[in-house]
Amino acid sequence: MDYYLIKGHFHVVGYSPDGDSLMFEASSDKHWDNLQSEYQAVFQEKLEEGKGSVQLRLQGVDALETHYGPGPLTPPAELRGKSFGKAEKPSPGGFRQPDTYGEAAINELLSLYGVEQISWKSGFGRRWIDEITVVNGNRRTTYGKKNEDRLEGYIVVGDIDRKGRPIAWVFAGKTSSRNGSRLTDSKLKSRIKRSANYHLTAKGLVYPYFFMTLSAALREPLMQGVQEAQQQKLNLWADDRSQKGLNLRHFSQLTEDYLIFPYLFRRLVKHQFQRQMEGYWDAVANKKSFKADPEEIFLDSFFDDTNPYVFLIDQRDFVRLDSIVYVTKTKLKMRTHPGNIVFLS
Repeated sequence: MDYYLIKGHFHVVGYSPDGDSLMFEASSDKHWDNLQSEYQAVFQEKLEEGKGSVQLRLQGVDALETHYGPGPLTPPAELRGKSFGKAEKPSPGGFRQPDTYGEAAINELLSLYGVEQISWKSGFGRRWIDEITVVNGNRRTTYGKKNEDRLEGYIVVGDIDRKGRPIAWVFAGKTSSRNGSRLTDSKLKSRIKRSANYHLTAKGLVYPYFFMTLSAALREPLMQGVQEAQQQKLNLWADDRSQKGLNLRHFSQLTEDYLIFPYLFRRLVKHQFQRQMEGYWDAVANKKSFKADPEEIFLDSFFDDTNPYVFLIDQRDFVRLDSIVYVTKTKLKMRTHPGNIVFLS
């Protein structure tokens, strides 16, 4: 894959960044044209909506969820537009994993850009950064208006995800490299340890999260950071329960108590919402009362909706997800390290 270096600025005021996503504005939009992706049209739509700014997805890492929603589901055709007064429609809501390391990841990420103080604001079902203070030498500047903050940096990007987000290696500060220059895997690998992606893995603040589009050569330095952090039990690696396993009887245990691989957390949220909506649609169809139990987990049907193939690095083979994620009615456990998994999509 070809990678391209794009210079610009990051924006956080008025947005809801986390440890694996940031808003970025390229200094020259023409460099986006180098990217070849089936999701180019979605990206262009997002770029226009953001008036030149677009949300990035940090390559190779997965931060704890701080504001996740599974999104709406399409009802059965015969129930579209229908409701029943005694059936309460479940809300997809906003879900977050236990606070500590999700907040620490975004704080650490922004500290690379000189951000020392962050003020958050909540309302209308969302949470966003209201104000930041940036330190540059002896100068302290406070920003409180959207897109007024211009945190200097650059990205190296080669692909776009299905949501229209460039999948990026993120860097703070200036570089002498030419804007728009093409990088091979080997050239990119030589600078990975200067990236925010690597920094967050080495601090133990994000999980590894690999896809087939990322070469083994570029996974390697990230896993070095992960392994060093894990050996020292830094931050989330002191509390992660993904491979230790956990007993789950209430959904709030996932949002308040237990740290697990965010990929699994998102799947559990989606699965719960799917089951709740099925209960709601049944109630509407049969005109009966319904109110979803927010603490129900539905673990025993976890693989009913989907059971995708993944690639295991150590086995050099493809397996179904249910062969590496052990699930019973009350138990959940990963049988391999997240960094040993390569997702197909």
